[in-house]
Amino acid sequence: MTVKLTIENANEDLIKAIKSIVKVANAEIKITKEKIPAWLKEAKDMEKNPHKYKTYKNVDEMFEDILK
Repeated sequence: MTVKLTIENANEDLIKAIKSIVKVANAEIKITKEKIPAWLKEAKDMEKNPHKYKTYKNVDEMFEDILK
């Protein structure tokens, strides 16, 4: 049986714990780390810190410009 599990914001301690459980259960695990795209990081930062971004008034305006 194959089960896919997605955990967001997992730290190294959680990853070690999951690996230990898998080992005790004689199962196999495949861990892949996904990176957040740079544009998404910037959009989130823009929402939190609008004073840093003088060019755009909000995220919607930035995406309108990107999609042109």
